[in-house]
Amino acid sequence: MADRSALARMLRPASIAIVGASDRIGPGFNAWGALQAVGYTGRVYLVNPKKPTLFDRPTYPTLAAIPEPLDAVFIAVPRDAVVDAVRQAAARGAAGAAVLSSGFGEAGPDGVRAERELAAIAAEAGMAVCGPNCLGLISFAGSAALWGTTVPDGIVRGGVAAVAQSGSIGIALLNAARGFGLAYLITSGNEAVTTAADYLEALVDDPDVTAVIAFLEQLRQPERFIAAARRARDLGKPVIVVKSGRSERGRRAVMAHTGAVAGEDAVCEAAFRTAGAIRVGSLDELMEMAVLVSTLKARPAARGVAIMSPSGGEIALALDIAESAGLELPALPDAARQVAALLPDFAHAGNPLDLTWAGLYDPTIARRCAEILGGEPEVGALVLLQDAPRGLAEQQANRYANLFRAVAEGAAAVGKPLAVVSNLATDFHPAFDAVGRETGVPCLRGTYEGLSAVARFVRWSTTPPVSRTGAATPAGALAEARRRLASIPSGRMPAEDEARRVLAAYGVRGPREVLVTGVDEAARAATTLGYPVVLKGVVADLVHKTEAGLVRVGVRSEAEARAAAADLIERARQAGRGAFIGILVQEMVAPVAELLVGGRHDADFGPIVVVGGGGILVEVYKDVAIRLAPVTEAVALEMLEETRAGALLRGFRSRPAGDISETARTVAAVSRFIADFAGEIAEVEINPLAVLPDGCGVSALDCLIVPR
Repeated sequence: MADRSALARMLRPASIAIVGASDRIGPGFNAWGALQAVGYTGRVYLVNPKKPTLFDRPTYPTLAAIPEPLDAVFIAVPRDAVVDAVRQAAARGAAGAAVLSSGFGEAGPDGVRAERELAAIAAEAGMAVCGPNCLGLISFAGSAALWGTTVPDGIVRGGVAAVAQSGSIGIALLNAARGFGLAYLITSGNEAVTTAADYLEALVDDPDVTAVIAFLEQLRQPERFIAAARRARDLGKPVIVVKSGRSERGRRAVMAHTGAVAGEDAVCEAAFRTAGAIRVGSLDELMEMAVLVSTLKARPAARGVAIMSPSGGEIALALDIAESAGLELPALPDAARQVAALLPDFAHAGNPLDLTWAGLYDPTIARRCAEILGGEPEVGALVLLQDAPRGLAEQQANRYANLFRAVAEGAAAVGKPLAVVSNLATDFHPAFDAVGRETGVPCLRGTYEGLSAVARFVRWSTTPPVSRTGAATPAGALAEARRRLASIPSGRMPAEDEARRVLAAYGVRGPREVLVTGVDEAARAATTLGYPVVLKGVVADLVHKTEAGLVRVGVRSEAEARAAAADLIERARQAGRGAFIGILVQEMVAPVAELLVGGRHDADFGPIVVVGGGGILVEVYKDVAIRLAPVTEAVALEMLEETRAGALLRGFRSRPAGDISETARTVAAVSRFIADFAGEIAEVEINPLAVLPDGCGVSALDCLIVPR
């Protein structure tokens, strides 16, 4: 963890030293050029023991020879000289250093040892360190650079801060930056000292930063990163992330389904969502999001989007893409009737709206259509779908530009943000681009990338921050759950009925049941509960009873109960996986739906909660929603809405609606349990949770608690 004040000085240094400065093409040469490119006006010290002067300036043989304390040092020397350079920088009081050199933690045992030594020196001195194995950073906001390659001409300065763990990605972002201005570009490299979380914490509070984009390979301090992203959300600063490594890397639990469906990337996705960060899947999507969030002057106030285009073909393409992009397109029947009066009879007057040639050749029609569609209260933003590539003839380019200007005027008249989306991922014609600059309307490239960017930003803008914690667990409930856990013999996993009693302390409801050890007792219990019943053989530390043939469903008479109990006792004793505990006799229920509700402790993000379709096929369908735990009942309802299983709870065809409120309360209760016992419990799972008809509650039919 870097010292915040040290990091602030490194990002806006009053003095910089370049170790490895050179007049030969390379990092030491480029670092000097980068300072000139960004207009740095602070003091610069060049360190080169073999050259008395460089760039008509005197040099210094070492950092120790520099006559004043330093704010920042750029180090571009071989690995074996880096540690000593960092030590000298610390001795000169440097706040931070950017270490270009590679060959550290990524290069084997010797590199790991060198990186640890570097980190120890920095930690003792309270220094920030960018890298090693990076290209450094550029502070456009501070007109400073610790940068090992060239800085292209014409970089627009603005409010977007970019953090990339990859140097090549940093170069790509720098050179592809268009339509938005950069405040900072940071390549964090190995993050031996200063991590992406450190940078995000600093950037969120920087008044010159309005949005942060990030390319992450590994999240070294995930909890701090998520907390900083949540703060950014509260401040209205979008954080947009590309996180590589989406494929499952085998972090699967052997006990519960929860661990299998809530793998590494799924949890990462849930964490970003909980924090209000916007995750995208590619650099193209990242760029279009950056253009959008940095250019739009107004935030959408409603989730609906209205699309316009003079091309019926592009409209059809937009419809195909809109659903997968998550774009909400309200029908707008009143607006459709109004625009129909302005357009030819063959026009498709709806949303999306085909402006036809009429809107293209008469911009006043296009403007009026934008006013009508944008005036609808359920419309939060407008999209003009229009290609305008560089190769257009001047007359056609001007016609498209006039259409763009008219639609922009119409959107502005009703106070709705507008984005232009091209089906082509190419440069726009200069005449068209000029209208974008003139009106402040973002021009996005690529149909899917552009529409996805609009959809994500609309959702982000219209979803208020939601408390993730809610009310704390009552002290009595916490104490009772702890007492019941303590009553279970040490070294043994809680049996199903024991796990259910523990969760009952949190208000989780289960079926009526009796644990017995003999056939006669089983028959009496079944008769008392009332047929039909379920019988389960309970064996110590045996989780999956169905696979072991230890479950009998729909037992309808005393004779069936006796036969089932006798068989289960014999099977349980032959299972050979643990001591026979007994026969669990349960009432049968008739659920509207069966869900999985689970939680586990993630090594990176801490406790999480999972809800989705239950049963033995949960790992096949993976119809689940995941959040960091604990969650409120409101968030639990949101999770249910994300799953296909949740649709069953609202009533499907002739099926009755399920008790959604009690289901949400149970999800929130399980999330509090895994959060409260994160140090003691690895996983908790209810599978299935039987959701009964509305007003009748739920029943935890099978429960599992896995100690850590």
